[in-house]
Amino acid sequence: MKFFFYADNLNPTQFKRRAPEHQFLAKAYLPDHAIHFCRWSSQWRSGLASVSPSPGERVWGIMADVTDEDLKILDTFEDEVPPNAYRHVQVTVIKEDGEKELVTTHIAAPIGKFKPKEHYLEWVIKGISHWKLPEECLETWKSFTPK
Repeated sequence: MKFFFYADNLNPTQFKRRAPEHQFLAKAYLPDHAIHFCRWSSQWRSGLASVSPSPGERVWGIMADVTDEDLKILDTFEDEVPPNAYRHVQVTVIKEDGEKELVTTHIAAPIGKFKPKEHYLEWVIKGISHWKLPEECLETWKSFTPK
């Protein structure tokens, strides 16, 4: 299954744990969406990122082919905050080469507005650097840093 990863799932340490059999496919972005923090994690003690429609904005991430076993592992982790906090949705992303691709991703069921903590953002930024995502992506995530 082709899956779009963003936010903390971009961190290579976390990505390897949650999708150990993945095959990287491409850098891509989800058009007309933005990052928002609509879930709370007691593990991170931080707001957790999800995406929501937002005309003209985009969320960068990566596409990977994941196995059924990867998906089970990923869902197990996502369900820890709490069960059914995230659901699978199909979205169309645009790869670096401009080609559109229908993929699956996780989107959170919002429960409020929360602020991300610096350590959570640093974790995400390590992933952005690892995958060499565009500067635009890095700047977006830096803009969430608590002031």
